[in-house]
This record gives sequence, structure tokens and C-alpha cells, in this order.
Amino acid sequence: MDAPKLVVLDLDGTVVAHSTRPTTPSQAVVDALAAVRAAGVPVAIATGRAIWGALRTATDLGLTSGLVSASHGAVTYDLDSSRLVDSHLIDPSMAVTAFRDADASTAFAVEMSAGWRHTENFVRDFHGSWVDVVDLATLSATHTARLAARLPKGAQYGAAVRCPHATRLATAAGLDPSMYSVEVGYNGWIDVGPPGITKATGVAAIADHYGVTAAETIVFGDAANDLPMFEWAGHAVAMGQAVPEIQSAADEVAPTVDDDGVAEVLRRWFA
Repeated sequence: MDAPKLVVLDLDGTVVAHSTRPTTPSQAVVDALAAVRAAGVPVAIATGRAIWGALRTATDLGLTSGLVSASHGAVTYDLDSSRLVDSHLIDPSMAVTAFRDADASTAFAVEMSAGWRHTENFVRDFHGSWVDVVDLATLSATHTARLAARLPKGAQYGAAVRCPHATRLATAAGLDPSMYSVEVGYNGWIDVGPPGITKATGVAAIADHYGVTAAETIVFGDAANDLPMFEWAGHAVAMGQAVPEIQSAADEVAPTVDDDGVAEVLRRWFA
């Protein structure tokens, strides 16, 4: 493609390695993004993280202005004004009931403005903000941008493939797609969000804000939740450590996150 007019980045597995602890991007990636911005091209984030988790890495990347799409597209945050500019919420109660009917051991967390509200049996094997432990009724009554369902016997955070237990649970729960979107992640989680909301819808809104078309947008990612924005964007780049399913859906495969793949690709246009 010609030089992109919008650069959109996933975070975990793309600019920082998947980890149970906070990690920071390399100087090569920070410098590459500075060159993009110096050329007058906006840089945006599209992540599955909650906004309070995304802001830490946005700061590490040197991004002090622009837009962040978080929670798989359900939340948009403006770095310039330090405020949410869009959000889509769900009533999680019917989803919670469906998961518990399928497997009574299912644990839950819901995303809140300051961190996770969760049931006592939710496995906390990663760095995060934990607000409070609540009973199932309280959690079910909490409207949220994201519900996370997780089996205690499921995969540990950072797994490289979808957890088969989580996949079976998502199938058994059979959530209505007119009410919820469902994403079985590589970390043993099932993320449940608003219907029709994906990273693609989040990125499309950002592009519209800047007056940029899909054809003029480059996106970087490494996981299944990146596939909708891969399909939407004019040029999709998969990271070199991504599984074959993700690489085959991209227009290009970059070096791995550990080898500064984002920087290597962007240097093609921005020195």
C-alpha cells in the first residue's frame, strides 16, 4: 500500500509481549511511532484490554493524543481530553445464567471504570486492577462493557491457543448473538460484549473521526479478536509469533513482537 494515513495497533502480543506482569514496549517501537506522528499520521490503539489497562501502555508508547478503542471496541477514549467519548454496555444477567447452567463452576468478572468486579472463584493469574469480590447476584446486576467467563480448570493467562474447555463452554451456553458478542480468547477466558461490536467497529469509528478510509488504514495484531479489523482495514499485519490462523488472514506477516515487528514494518514509510 501507499503510506498509510492511520496506524492502528493492538497492544498485547503486538507492541508488548503477553505477560502476567506489566511489560513495556521497546525503544525501537516507541521511536517508530514517534516518526509516524512526526509525519502527521495519527496513531491509535485497538485492544481487548479495559481502558485503565490500555492507558498505561499508551503512555509507554509516547501517545499523549488521539483515540484508544478498548474492550474489543466497546469503549472509546480520547487521550486529548482524558475522557470516554463512546461506550456500549450489556446487561450480563442472561449470559451469566446461561454459563452457569452449562457449567456451575464458571467464574465471572465484569469490567468497571476502575477495575474488575469478580466472583470469588475467578482465577487472577495476571496483573490487573481488582475492585471487589461480589456474589453472583451483584455481579449479574452490573451493567458493563465486558463480561469475562472463565473455568477454574481452564487455560492459564497467556496461553498460545484457545482453551478447549472455554470453547466447549461457549458452545454449550449458546448465547443469543442479537444480545451478546462472544470471543473465546487464548487465555482461557470467554469475553462477552455488546452485539455487533468488535475491534473493526471501534477502528472504523476512529477512522471516521480522522476522515480516513479503510483503504488508507494499516492495522497490526496477533490474535483472534484482531480478525474483524484485519478484514476491515486496507492493510493488515500479523505478528510473526501469531498462530497460522491469524497469519493467513493478514496481508503481511511482520517479525515477532520480540523482534520489533511493528517498527520494522513502519520504517518502510516513516524513517
